[in-house]
Amino acid sequence: MADRKYKKTDNYKALASEDPVSGSVFLDQVLERFDIDLKNPVTQIIVRWKDFAGSAIAEHSVCEKYSDGVLYIICDHPSRTSYIRMNSSEIIKKIKGVYPEVDLKKIVTRTRTRRTT
Repeated sequence: MADRKYKKTDNYKALASEDPVSGSVFLDQVLERFDIDLKNPVTQIIVRWKDFAGSAIAEHSVCEKYSDGVLYIICDHPSRTSYIRMNSSEIIKKIKGVYPEVDLKKIVTRTRTRRTT
């Protein structure tokens, strides 16, 4: 088998930016690009989902979206989906207690299991 010679390159120079951007500036740029306002109460509900659902449930669920008074949640197991459905009125009360300006009427859940291949 022939010996392969690899050209040694300095990839760091290729990746180095002449104007480094701080983490907060970069985050602000990403939020602006995707039109995400962290002061928006609906965004805060999604960010603070753990506070409303509890850490045990929040680890296995994620807020997908909010539309027309409905908060859509995806869970990774049917038991978590059932738990949120059974406790949705309590979760809504917690959310409305913190963000009364949000007209949250119901929570819709669905299960999306993770594939293991």
